[in-house]
Amino acid sequence: MAARALEKPRRLLLAVLLIGVPLAAALAAGWAAADAETDLRARAHAQLALYDANLRAELERHAAIPLALAQDAEVAALLSDPTPERVDRMNRKLEGIAQALGASAFYIMDSSGLTLTASNWNAPATFVGQNFAYRPYFRMAIERGEGHHFALGTTSFIPGYYTAHRVMAENRTLGAVVLKVGFERLERAWAPGQEKLLVTDRDGMVFVTNVEEWRYRALPRRLPLTPPPVPDEGLDVLPWAFGGASDRIAVAGNGTERRYLLSSVAVPGGDWTLHSLTGLEPVTARAQIAGLLAAAAVALGAVAAYALALRRVAMTERLALQDEARAELERRVAEATAELRETENELTQAAKLAALGQMSAGIAHEINQPLAAMRSYADNAVVLLERGRMESVRTNLGEIAELTDRMAAITRQLKGFARRASGTLGPVSANGAVAQALSLLEARLRRDEVAVETDLPEPAVWVVGEDVRLQQVLVNLIGNAADAMRDAPVRRLRIVLTAADGAALLSIADSGTGIRESDLPRLFVPFFTTKEAGEGLGLGLSISHGIVEDFGGNLTAANRQPDAPDGSDTPPASGAVFTLRLKTTEQPS
Repeated sequence: MAARALEKPRRLLLAVLLIGVPLAAALAAGWAAADAETDLRARAHAQLALYDANLRAELERHAAIPLALAQDAEVAALLSDPTPERVDRMNRKLEGIAQALGASAFYIMDSSGLTLTASNWNAPATFVGQNFAYRPYFRMAIERGEGHHFALGTTSFIPGYYTAHRVMAENRTLGAVVLKVGFERLERAWAPGQEKLLVTDRDGMVFVTNVEEWRYRALPRRLPLTPPPVPDEGLDVLPWAFGGASDRIAVAGNGTERRYLLSSVAVPGGDWTLHSLTGLEPVTARAQIAGLLAAAAVALGAVAAYALALRRVAMTERLALQDEARAELERRVAEATAELRETENELTQAAKLAALGQMSAGIAHEINQPLAAMRSYADNAVVLLERGRMESVRTNLGEIAELTDRMAAITRQLKGFARRASGTLGPVSANGAVAQALSLLEARLRRDEVAVETDLPEPAVWVVGEDVRLQQVLVNLIGNAADAMRDAPVRRLRIVLTAADGAALLSIADSGTGIRESDLPRLFVPFFTTKEAGEGLGLGLSISHGIVEDFGGNLTAANRQPDAPDGSDTPPASGAVFTLRLKTTEQPS
């Protein structure tokens, strides 16, 4: 039965573990990954904006220098008349400015592109005397007034960002002031960041980056971003691959492959693009944690549900066993109760027969007296008949009839007391039961000189019980009271009946020696007796107690308080009192 009950929970547990756990893990991991990626993308764009601001600040920091120098009268004078003194003074001036700015080079070119003065005038690879008319920044400055270009130096072979401004005087182009700066300081500032940063020009060439091996390498052509022109043959390409989404990049290196989130922004005022690669490890970690937590939660929930099913099955089994045990116990209790009831009935009947035996002497005396009187009246009637005194004969015969009725009443009481109880509860007159019990014990009480006092209300009080068994209880209690007063100087039996609040209290008090306090708790225990050996079995009070409980009442015992002395030589009476508490009922109609 338990195996069948657990079969369905076991299958459900297996299904949850095999299907539900992986599904929950996948769903939780997907949701967590999407949420984490949204957060990561927002942080990456915010961080990229900061890096873009840094780059523009770096560019703008140097842009004003060549513009200011292009408007200097000394520069115009130099270009108009490049005397040795002016050239030397300007060389030293440019050298000082370049050192202060940390620039790669600062130089002045005439309108033909010839370099007249330079900050590296005393360096082996000086720009002085070199003609850079072919460089884009010079052409743009002469044509437009300002030119910018990032390129590898043809003389120094050092890459740099060139900013050129045209020098005008009297509406005539005299030449250009050029500032070449590198991005080493910016790259050093970017190095501690967690992102991989790079700046590419219009051709997709990387010229600023915090990854040293990526510098001067070209963007791959097949990427989810605007492809640059085909790089020159032999040009290195970045080790990037498509990462499965429009902004995902897979980067190979050192035998491993890492995935990044790509963010790009165009740098205003130029053909540059700033790219940022942010590692996707936080997304993966959060997805793994969420998947593991969801899998653990579902697994724990399934195991807990299975444990609950196990407990429920065990409880059902236990309840079934308890029900079986209870039914078996109830059956045995019913059998034992029936046997006990039968035994009690037998004991009750035996107790009644014993009481009849005890009453037999008194009853014999009660019957012998009417018999002797009847014999005397009969003899007198014969004599009176012979003498013809018919009226006296009639009187004697009437006396004989009365004595016969008296004997019949005595035998009728004995017959009623000896019969078995019906076992059916109903209305019983408590007054009548007391009267019948006293009538049965009248001879004994008269012989033992017991004074009987009764206080019975009128009309009669009706209680729930059974007539024969209630009489048996009263006969037993009154007989015990008579036994207790056998050696007492004062033998007085007092029976009081009161009724109130649906209950009747019937007390039977004697003037004997009372009950020892140590015997009171055991008084109604079967086979416990305070009488001498051979005078009782100790069953009367136990049976009486059981009978009263069957009536829905109770029987209690206590010791009376001694009466107050009245000034006579008679000692005060004490004794015991037994109280029956019975439920009252209506008188039958």
